[in-house]
Order: sequence, then structure tokens, then C-alpha cells
Amino acid sequence: MAENDLGNEQYELLDSGGGRVLERLGSMVSSRAAHGVWWRRKLPGGEWRKAVELKRDLKQPLPLKIGTLRFQLTPGGGVRALAPELREHWERVSALCAAFAEKQRTPARVLNLFGGSGGFTLAAAQAGAAVAHVEASTDAIKRVRDHAAINTLANRDIRWLVDDPVKFALRERTQTSRYDLIVIDPFMPKDAKRGAFEIERDLGALLGTVSGLLSDKPIGVQLCCRQGGVSPTTLLHLMRQEFSVFGGGIEHGEILLKGVEGVPQVPSGAFARWLKAV
Repeated sequence: MAENDLGNEQYELLDSGGGRVLERLGSMVSSRAAHGVWWRRKLPGGEWRKAVELKRDLKQPLPLKIGTLRFQLTPGGGVRALAPELREHWERVSALCAAFAEKQRTPARVLNLFGGSGGFTLAAAQAGAAVAHVEASTDAIKRVRDHAAINTLANRDIRWLVDDPVKFALRERTQTSRYDLIVIDPFMPKDAKRGAFEIERDLGALLGTVSGLLSDKPIGVQLCCRQGGVSPTTLLHLMRQEFSVFGGGIEHGEILLKGVEGVPQVPSGAFARWLKAV
């Protein structure tokens, strides 16, 4: 695709309020429900009425660029699955991997548990990292592999692993595989099967498992929780519990969907990031 076509693919948050967000999806404008968005909208009603209904009006795959990454929004799909609120976190992971490669003269080894839409995997691969992408859904893996091809990353060092992320991590503890950077983003859709990963029940144990998967020169661990009701302080305490023994420091805060200047940022979850060198 020609470089001058990229502007027609760009994602932007245009406005938020009244329980919804208004988004530019390349050549389309759409709105969707958003939790906790109680404030008044900035744009007039006429701008909001221009929004199309994606499930009804999207008839063919729509190219969409979020930051430096390209995706395809497919008919019947939704923007939330692509996780545009994680853009800054993808960029941070990419920068960390690039810095590691420059310092150590070897590619970073990255484990992405709950690979989801693949943003973290693609961002790390763009920085030259070797990535293990673990996701329980075969269909989700196929979509991310398609996104890798769109980003000209199909031939990069990415292992695509259809597996339960928790069971995979437990098995890796018994192997020699170790990772410089581990990403955990256990986003569970509302229709997830009973017995699936539960943040309150399972996250602490998983962090204990992955602490044993770190290399002898680790970058750190990136944790995102995009379910409602999880406090950044909770994640801070969990991360301290498992990683303070290794030194370094922990960053934590809200995950925010950000838009053009003046648009109120949309709370979208919590994150904590342990880094060996800060």
C-alpha cells in the first residue's frame, strides 16, 4: 500500500461522553458503548449522528492503523478487540526490546501470554524481538498471523502457540526456555467459558509462575488488566510481591484510551510494569 494512503487507515478517538465513544476508523466514523464514560460530549449531536453501525454497515475488511501497527477490522468484529487503548504500552514494549538488543547485541526473547489481538507481539517483532505468542483460540491466532503479514512481519521469529496460557507457563517452568520480557494481558470476553482465567482467583499464582521464567538479564514483566474494577494499586502490590526480590522498580496506573486534543481520556483498565532497570 502506498505511504500516502496510510492517513485513510488511521484510528482516532474523536469524542467521548454519554456512555459512548466516537471513533474515526480510517474512512468511517463509528460509536460504541464505553463503561464509566459519564461526562458530557464535546462535539455537537450532528457529528455523532454521522456514526455508522459497524455490525450493520461494515461489509468488507477495513484496514486500520493504530500507532505504527496495521490491523484489519472484519465484518462482525469490533474495535474493542483490537485494543487501541494499549497503543502506548505497545510502543513502550517496542522501545524496551530495541534498547535491549542494542545493549546486549542479541534480540530480546519475549513471551506474550493471552496474545489476544497481537499488538504486543507485533510491536516486539517490529523491534526485532523473538516472540512466543500464546493464545487458546485457534481463530484468534489466525487473525494475528494475518495482521503479522499486513505488517510485513510474517517471516520474523514468532512462535504461534495455540495453548492454555497458564498451562503453557507451568510447563515452561520445567524446561530450559527463559524470557527477557513477559507480557500478561488476560482479557476475558463476557462470553468466556466457565472455568476460564479469573483475575482475582488466578493472577497471583500466574505471576508466581512467570517469575521463574525470567532470564538472567531480564527486561521485566508487563501486566495489563482490562476488566472493570481492578485497581492499579492492587496490581502494584501483586507485582511487588513477586518481583521486588529481583530489584528494579514498578510503574503502575490506569490504561487510558486517548484521542485528539481536548477529548477526555477514557478509562480502560489498569496496568503495572516491573522493570529490572529503571
